[in-house]
Amino acid sequence: MLIRKGTTKMTGSTTEDGLLNQVNGNFICGVVEGFYGRPWTTEQRKLLFKWMSDMGLNTYMYAPKDDYKHRAFWRELYSVEEAENLTGLIEAADENNVTFVYAISPGLDISFSNSKDVLCLKRKLEQVAAFGCKAFALLFDDIDPEMSEADKTTFQSSGHAQVSVTNEVYQHLNQPRFLFCPTEYCSTRAIPSVSNSEYLTTLGSKLLPDIDIMWTGPKVISKKLTIQSLEEVAKVLQRPPLIWDNIHANDYDPRRLFLGPYDGRSPEIIPYLRGVLTNPNCEFEANYIPLHTLAQWSKSNAEGVKKDIIAENRLSPVTADIRLETEQDFESDEDIPSRFDIRYQPHKALKCALSEWMGEFSANRHPQTVGCVKPGVALPLPTVNTCMSVTVPTTTIAQEGLPPAALPLANGINNMNQLQALSEINTYVQPTMNPVNSLVDLPEKDPSIQAEIAEPMDYVPVPPVSAPIDIIKNKQDTEMQVDGESEAESVASLDNIVSKVNLQSDDPFCYEDLELLVDLFYMPFEHGSRGLNMLMNLNWLKMNAHIMAENKGKLTPEVEEWDKRAEDFDKFVRSVDCLLKHLSSVSNKALLADMFPYVWDMLGVLRACNGYVKWLGEGQVPYLSVFHMQGCLTWMTKSYKEAFISGEQEPWMFRSGLQGEFQRMLLVDGAHDLFMLKPPDVVCCKSYTIRPYQISDEPAVYRICRLTYEDAIDRSEVFPGLPNLIGDKLVGGLVTLSPEYCFVLEDEEGVFGYGLAALDCKQFAQRCQIAWSPALCEKYPKPVKETLTAADEVISDFHQTQVPVPFSIATRYPSIARIDVLSGRLADEAVPKRLLACMISALKTNGSIGIHVGLSSGDKCMFDHYSRLGFCPLGNQEGTPEGSVFLGRII
Repeated sequence: MLIRKGTTKMTGSTTEDGLLNQVNGNFICGVVEGFYGRPWTTEQRKLLFKWMSDMGLNTYMYAPKDDYKHRAFWRELYSVEEAENLTGLIEAADENNVTFVYAISPGLDISFSNSKDVLCLKRKLEQVAAFGCKAFALLFDDIDPEMSEADKTTFQSSGHAQVSVTNEVYQHLNQPRFLFCPTEYCSTRAIPSVSNSEYLTTLGSKLLPDIDIMWTGPKVISKKLTIQSLEEVAKVLQRPPLIWDNIHANDYDPRRLFLGPYDGRSPEIIPYLRGVLTNPNCEFEANYIPLHTLAQWSKSNAEGVKKDIIAENRLSPVTADIRLETEQDFESDEDIPSRFDIRYQPHKALKCALSEWMGEFSANRHPQTVGCVKPGVALPLPTVNTCMSVTVPTTTIAQEGLPPAALPLANGINNMNQLQALSEINTYVQPTMNPVNSLVDLPEKDPSIQAEIAEPMDYVPVPPVSAPIDIIKNKQDTEMQVDGESEAESVASLDNIVSKVNLQSDDPFCYEDLELLVDLFYMPFEHGSRGLNMLMNLNWLKMNAHIMAENKGKLTPEVEEWDKRAEDFDKFVRSVDCLLKHLSSVSNKALLADMFPYVWDMLGVLRACNGYVKWLGEGQVPYLSVFHMQGCLTWMTKSYKEAFISGEQEPWMFRSGLQGEFQRMLLVDGAHDLFMLKPPDVVCCKSYTIRPYQISDEPAVYRICRLTYEDAIDRSEVFPGLPNLIGDKLVGGLVTLSPEYCFVLEDEEGVFGYGLAALDCKQFAQRCQIAWSPALCEKYPKPVKETLTAADEVISDFHQTQVPVPFSIATRYPSIARIDVLSGRLADEAVPKRLLACMISALKTNGSIGIHVGLSSGDKCMFDHYSRLGFCPLGNQEGTPEGSVFLGRII
């Protein structure tokens, strides 16, 4: 039992397994809303309290990093409206037997030696105490550990400064339940180590004993928590740690979501902890499984029995048999389940949580909006961050502001030395400061309109006798314009996502869909089994694509196996397609808004991969080209896989989750910008396929070319009687002489776009001169008249000597391409980029290093089109025809 004298008990919910917080020494277990990014809303938090009550969780800590009065503008008091909402939250938590812990993060700019700053901190917490809050936390994570010159003259170290202020505030509030988050909050941040850290030793010896200290484990995001590591930190802190668990946090990677069960923490560690608060996914609706399985885990050792006590009592014969049967699955004795571990098995806990989460999909909820962006002055950025909230641009290697170690993160990891260098990337990549007010909801009718900042409420607490009465009131008189899209506008776009669903699926969302959803977005150190099997299947198809080239027209066992695996991959992609359609029909539009961007992103990557597989099946890959497919590190690289699974590297070293693994299977090392895309503002479930060009597609390709020619306007009347003239000029040579590198986009109505390419523009030009140009001259005789029509001018060009592509372009950007899509049939602006990614993979498979397009210098529409696809003007190259311009991109 971990009952501590002099500690105020926290109320919790009663469960069938007993009173957890009474039986196990008041074990704290619940949620910390401590992530970077858009905070949750008042209504979401109230729903959270209900979930927690039903599940048996007992504590919630209010600590949203980007909620402006929590961190960025911590000195400011709450307005009347904010106070009402915060009071309502505290009351709602109390009604659900959940302890509401109010946390504040003053560490960005507090002066510990400044009595006015300390007084501001006391007054702010006094105000919240007046709302009914009985538990508080001071957080000093993700700040610069270096003190100001004024503080250095007063305090021996930053640890002494933090302890002094924390103890003073704690006693000033009459010693309520109090939590503290240190600057060195995990083993890798402890300088030089946990046992020898002067900072942690100071906390342990100087911080008042009833103040609980938070800890994330060996790392910021710890794969495992062991008894040994917990005993080590408890010895230094002189108290059991309270775990701030980031295992389900996703604010460091905008493409990852974690729906898997609470894992990597044996229930045997419970007696060595003060408690566990999970810092979950930013997306509120995505956290049902993490919370449900955490609750199951916490109850599996509710009696708080330690491992050494179990060792004294011999294992029962049944338990011993189970141990013998399962011990081969574990790396060490500590990993082997004890008698109560059997009651918590992550996969079984997941099934239980899935069954209950299904009910939430039919709930009638809509996306919530948070309050306005806070106008204000620029703030100092922290030097480190718990979970990096940043989207790193990936278009070029020349990323401004990133050190050499950061480049692999921005451009794809190329070797294990670079991966190792990334261990320090969090020192350079900073969380985005975009403070918002989550205690004030935006108007429902026009969520894009920012609510006005209310003045602080008229709150005058009775000050201590020794405290000065004058309080700082340094308010901004003018509002500063916030650059970029406001948080309000960003959230408003989520409303658009679910208010304009353009497809209603006949099939309802089912349990199998839910299983697939979780499998696709599993855990930071583990991918779901089904997705992982398809990833390995895709790699097999790549590495054995030469079979299709060596056995064209033959039906050998090897060909049959290749075709079967390709069919399995196609079925997998179609199952994810169905998942998105079924998800779009659920009643819970809030859940849809949270899940849609991730499923949309995954499906887009898979469609590009599927198009590439279909191209491989055409037999265009000789054995020697297999070597071109072994680009950057992938899941199939032993060192990469071991680094991922081991947990020795923080998961932000492996960007983009499972869809990132599929993306790395494509040969797009220099084209990651084609996948870092903003989801559409409308739920788009329209199915489409990327596939290799077939001869029967020629009429559709010619029609699309005609409809997209010159500012995307149908110019058929300009060329009367010659409907194929423009097609012959722009795309005919490619589909006739280079069909092996041509692709089409196809939906239920037919072909609506194409990406046509030739591997080597020099060879293509020679072939055109020999075969295609003479055929055009024969088909279109040279006009002999003084006044030429538009059609005559085009035909005359056929009879001119064609100017070759400038040498510098042909050398650096050897492949030539043409990409056109019917905008009227394009429901998703990302589709052309997926098409280009597939086409680039095919070209790079057989050795291309760059791709270019030639345009008329006055064709602004096509110039913008290719610019959106990442093509850049190549400047005035010697030999460029007059009136023409070349655009290119490295692949």
